[in-house]
Amino acid sequence: LYGLLAQTMLRGAAVSPAAKGRGEPTTLSDDAPTSAKPPLIELSAYDDGSTDDTWSLLEAWAPRLRAAGLRVVLSRSGLSAGGGCGHAKNRAVAQSSGEWLCFQDVDDVSLPERLQRQLEAALKCGPSCLLGARVRRVPEGSTPRYTSWANSMSQAQLATQRFRECTLLMPTWFLSRAAFAAGGGFREEKCEDLLFLHAHVLAGGTLQRVDDVLVEYTYHTEAVTHSTPRKLLLTHRVAAIERAVLTRWPHFTIWGAGRDGRDFFKALSVSSKQRVKAFCDVDAKKVGTTYQFFEFNVPIVHYTDATPPFVTCVALDRTNGEFEANLASLQLEEGRDFYFFC
Repeated sequence: LYGLLAQTMLRGAAVSPAAKGRGEPTTLSDDAPTSAKPPLIELSAYDDGSTDDTWSLLEAWAPRLRAAGLRVVLSRSGLSAGGGCGHAKNRAVAQSSGEWLCFQDVDDVSLPERLQRQLEAALKCGPSCLLGARVRRVPEGSTPRYTSWANSMSQAQLATQRFRECTLLMPTWFLSRAAFAAGGGFREEKCEDLLFLHAHVLAGGTLQRVDDVLVEYTYHTEAVTHSTPRKLLLTHRVAAIERAVLTRWPHFTIWGAGRDGRDFFKALSVSSKQRVKAFCDVDAKKVGTTYQFFEFNVPIVHYTDATPPFVTCVALDRTNGEFEANLASLQLEEGRDFYFFC
């Protein structure tokens, strides 16, 4: 179930799409009407080929929500196979009416203050802002590195680290309908959240996070993200950094001559490959050698002999702090002298 809630009282909207529920309304509890008390909130839910009791649960909850003063818009595809996450979200947005969109997945729980806190922040940062929030991972301790990274980035790093993956977690998104339209809506294919985030920034949109935990973000093994091929993610991420960054650099160095660095190089366009000055690394077995890929021969040098700017292809928090310390020793500025890619 993907959902869109709509805060129309403050001329805002929030949307939720539905594809596969879990047999019980985890996002709706008996006290939901009072915790979501402000009038003119809209729930827009689109059932995209669910095979469980998602639709019957939506129909059961609709009158209770309407009685509490919410507007409820429900629809379903009627098909046995869903059209995908992007398709469902686009349908939920299209049938909604508010100016502010707040996305909600059926597996997750929005805390009672979420709408108010994100709406207040959105009104301050303006209609071109895509807002997120910090999350509490459920079960506790699942994906600890990912959760820590998403919750601890600075506001500036939401933009500079977007080539690693989505810096704002999709279940926390809150944005204006105008910003959604400017980003072109969701592409109806895999990686729709990553693609939208990059399109949003490319169109001049900003990224911000409310630094409070506003969503309980549930981990489960059947999540769509687990079925997304690594190579597809790499292709989209490389295309994004080429468009936004690499076209401005006359040359650059790839930090990391291991698998990630080589895969990054292979995925580059020919024109970008031609501007790779070197790989840099700390591995004595690699330093001083040459990486060959078809007609390209790229030297591998020690990082102290390398020339910025860098695209770093070394995973963070995986080298007992050695990589981070080496990078810090060069006194470079993130977003100018280097970008993280892994």
